Amino acid sequence: MIAAIDNTFLTLLLNPKAEPRPNPATGKPIDHCRERVEGLIDEISSQGDTLIIPCPAFAEALCSDSAAEAYFEMLQDYGAIELAPFNARAAYELGRTIRTAIADGDKRSGETGAWQHVKMDRQIVAIAVAHDADIFYSDDTRQRNFAEMAGLRVKSTWDLPLSGKRAQAEINFGDGN
Repeated sequence: MIAAIDNTFLTLLLNPKAEPRPNPATGKPIDHCRERVEGLIDEISSQGDTLIIPCPAFAEALCSDSAAEAYFEMLQDYGAIELAPFNARAAYELGRTIRTAIADGDKRSGETGAWQHVKMDRQIVAIAVAHDADIFYSDDTRQRNFAEMAGLRVKSTWDLPLSGKRAQAEINFGDGN
């Protein structure tokens, strides 16, 4: 299996101070987001699968924090993580997606915001598709919509279980033990 993540997931992994986005169903952020993302990476690693980080998503994460070099080195420690470039296949996928949206009468496919942001989100999804991702992880509504339009399964932090190790730490028997 090949999974891809966007900037929202990557930031939760890299930056311990990152604030998670709220779950749209509850309006509240989910507890232990970083641990959930780390558990996902552990699962992917243990199964011999690959987690790709589209390079534009990586760039977004790097521009929001001064620890860029440390983040880059941290990612090198994960054998299952692969930085995925915007290559010719991704350019083809992005062009096809935008052409289809224009032909359907709405180049933004119903999404609002600056055209540059729409194109960047589509570029990240195009990279995931071009690198044969099966599933896309994101907490960003527009990014999730574009990934679903591209035919990818999509999950968010609120869809991830706590790893067994973290779940065990949360048990409280109420008797001081």
